[in-house]
Amino acid sequence: MEINEPDNKIFSSSEVIEIVLKAVGLTRENLSTYKQYQYSNGFFLRLRVSNHGIYLQHWFEKNKKARMEGEKLPKLDIGVNIALTFAPNQKECRYINETFPMKIRNVTTVKTQQGNNVKPQFTVKHFCYYSWKLSNEDISTISSSLSECIKEGKVYVDPLQGNPEKVVVWSVTFNRPPQKITGVTLRQNREKQGRLW
Repeated sequence: MEINEPDNKIFSSSEVIEIVLKAVGLTRENLSTYKQYQYSNGFFLRLRVSNHGIYLQHWFEKNKKARMEGEKLPKLDIGVNIALTFAPNQKECRYINETFPMKIRNVTTVKTQQGNNVKPQFTVKHFCYYSWKLSNEDISTISSSLSECIKEGKVYVDPLQGNPEKVVVWSVTFNRPPQKITGVTLRQNREKQGRLW
């Protein structure tokens, strides 16, 4: 997918989300766009694209509600769950009255209405991209990788290969602390450089 923007353009999360969703034939629903894919080989993929962190309780409630309404969906431990987050740039943060860079959270607590831990346990692989650091080429390769993942039922592979300046990859399992797989969080980057942005 070719993006016709100047090479030095600073992208907003909204622009990146629109480009990525369009590349896979989706339109933005709300703050978060969720889509589920079931393949003939039995593989099941759940996708979420947004500009903020993930809340696993929300994943659980959406899945439970859909199953209660008669959709033939497996529980969240069956298949692959991926989240692509495109963090807001400085201008967007000012507009929504958030500190830049906005903290992208991985909230893992998942409980039943009675306050018990949900079973079975499930994991979401969370790719957090820094929208203002992405180039035209980065966005094209992210879009292509996601498109291949969806069309061919393959696991999503980060095309930036964990570039610590542009992406942080997390494995987020409910009721456990998130595990960083690759990349440097913006907080770690600020601390390393001795500045507070």
